[in-house]
Amino acid sequence: MQAVVDGILTHYEIIGKKPKKLLILHGWMRSYDEWIPLANKISDLYEIILLDLPGFGKTAMPDNTFSIYDYATFADHFLDKIEVNKVTFLGHSFGGRIGIILSAKTNKITDLILVDAAGIEKRSRIALLKITIFKLAKRILPSRLVEKLRNSIGSPDYKSAGALRPIFLKVINEDLSYLLPKIEQSTLIVWGNKDTEVSEWKTRKMKKLIKHSILKVIWGSGHNPHIDKLNELTDAILDFIKQ
Repeated sequence: MQAVVDGILTHYEIIGKKPKKLLILHGWMRSYDEWIPLANKISDLYEIILLDLPGFGKTAMPDNTFSIYDYATFADHFLDKIEVNKVTFLGHSFGGRIGIILSAKTNKITDLILVDAAGIEKRSRIALLKITIFKLAKRILPSRLVEKLRNSIGSPDYKSAGALRPIFLKVINEDLSYLLPKIEQSTLIVWGNKDTEVSEWKTRKMKKLIKHSILKVIWGSGHNPHIDKLNELTDAILDFIKQ
């Protein structure tokens, strides 16, 4: 399906037809396609709305350098476009950032599911050292050498971002910790114990700051439990939504 949202040609899919609706937002450099298997498993309970965010999957690039708040506004306007006022929200990684903002700032989200969600940004000493080295290099090295250095010390997400690099740099620096205590919705936090992108301490801090939250660890899963451990993730979601 297609719709124009905020001037952006947007691709989405709806699976099932139920009164209750669940919106799934994918992670960075991903698309809604990889969530179709999970959607099919729970579509007897929910109408599942799968959305490709601007610059990902089949949805067009935004005209400007989106911040995470711009992405949240886009998702909010998308729900208006398809005339959905209340929805359970599932956000994976980057999509989890959007869920945090929408849950804290709008009344559209009834329940929140955060799967290996990003949003707590506290730089490690190594990360701070890399930033310091890069800032110094920008002052003294020619631009071509600066770009080589950026590619050599940048994260895998940065290296693969391509045209989305300016957006990546804008998004990755946003710490959303201040919004977590404002979330009143019942929240399921899912984390794979082999996740190397979102650390355990960040996940436990998220659990501590979101008042009405429970934490489910998916053992043996990395950052993508919907791929690594689909059945276990499905069971965790079903247990949560049937409460």
